[in-house]
This record gives sequence, C-alpha cells and structure tokens, in this order.
Amino acid sequence: MKNLILPTLLLLCTVSTNAQDNFQLARPLLKYPSVFFTNEVAVEMAFAEANTQIRYTLDGQEPTENAPLYTQPVRITKGFTTVKARVFSKIYQPSDVVEATFIKDGLPIKSVENTPPNQKYKGSGAMTLIDNKGGTTNISSNTWLGFQADTVEIVMHLPKKEKVKNVLVNLLRDYGSWIFLPEKIEVYAFKNNAFQLVDNKAFKQDNNINGSACVAVVSALKNGIRTDKLKIQLYLVKQIPDWHAGKGNKSWIFIDEVKAY
Repeated sequence: MKNLILPTLLLLCTVSTNAQDNFQLARPLLKYPSVFFTNEVAVEMAFAEANTQIRYTLDGQEPTENAPLYTQPVRITKGFTTVKARVFSKIYQPSDVVEATFIKDGLPIKSVENTPPNQKYKGSGAMTLIDNKGGTTNISSNTWLGFQADTVEIVMHLPKKEKVKNVLVNLLRDYGSWIFLPEKIEVYAFKNNAFQLVDNKAFKQDNNINGSACVAVVSALKNGIRTDKLKIQLYLVKQIPDWHAGKGNKSWIFIDEVKAY
C-alpha cells in the first residue's frame, strides 16, 4: 500500500503544478483622470494578487520580465505616449497587455462651434470638445458628443494666427452600439478670407474588429498652414454594412476632443 501512495502524491503534485503553469493572470488596472492632459498626467497601476509584479513600457514595446518594474505612479509629460503594462508571476502565465495612449494639449483654442449633437449624448456642450476630459469607451460618461446625421462640422477658433501642422480629432469605435468611424474626414484652414481644403482621409469599416476603442485621427497639414480658424468636416456612414446586425441603418459617430498642433 505504501508503494501506491507515493506515486499518487507525485501525480497530484504534477497536476497541480501544470494547472498553475496554465493559469493566466488577469490584466492590471490602469488608473488616470483622462488620457488628455495639459502639463503632465500620473498613471497608477494596480493588481491585487500577491507575489506578482507589474512591468510596463513607454516606448510602444510589449512589456517583458526585463521591462521597468512598477513601484509608484508613472508621470507622463510627453504627448502621444503609449503606456503598456502586464502582470508577471513565477508560477502563473503573464497577463495580456493593457495599454493607453496619452495625448498632450496642442495650441490654445479660444472657442469651438459644432453641429448640434443628439440630445441623448450632448456632453457639456461645445466645451466637451476642448475640456481635456474623456478618452474612455463608456458612452454614458458625459464626455462624448454623439451624432446621427449625414455630416458633422466642427470649427475651431484660435486666439491668433498660428502655424498649424497637425489637427487631431478623437473618435469612438463601438460596433455593438452602432458607433462607426466616419466614411471620410476633411480638414479646412481659413486663409485668404475662405476655408481651403488642406487634408482628407477615408476610412474602411473593418468587420474583423471586436470590442470598443478610442481612435485618435491625426491629419498632417503639408508644410504647415498659418491660420486662426480650422474646420473639420466628418461624413457619417449613411448605411451600416451588411455584415453588421444594424445593416442598412444610419450609423452614429462619437467625438470627445479636437486639437491643433
């Protein structure tokens, strides 16, 4: 009987070890006020399991066990910085990567005008587009302006003429809520007493994407344009594609921030 007990115990230990090796840790939690900031933003990371470590990167690379160890809030001062983090342990599989891209303020914007949003998603009015709040996929967060129209127009007024090299608009993509990227975005600069087209982008609605995500679209203005007024024209998807449950219906578009650089 004693001879049977030892192999049984060894088998149980092996099964237990294998189970631990195959168990994958959950992703860490990133905590921050907003992905938009003026001077700097502090990013906290949290994970409750004992004997684990959070490793992170700021250069766009996937975190490995050799990446910096999280010990205190990470302070971000440079715009368009992507924080990636994952949890490691000696006995469990590392977590999937969690990430967020932080966007710094650009040129001062004196005021902004926009097509009236749907009353269900009106945020805090036009200021929603320049208040450095948002960057969350929660459509009920009161940080988004939601539209269901053919086109949306946004006009940004700068305090004075500046050389503008880039224009950013932050959008939400959430197919489950019928929120799509626009079919096309056009950017205009006010010059010689008229708006002149300076950039345009077309978008393909990709049916291979799951979940929701914030998408920062940047338009590069060739050689820069000196102006004190910019216009963004967004053309919505008028008929949702056939691969979607809402096919044939008009899509939504959600915007929470515009910037000029």
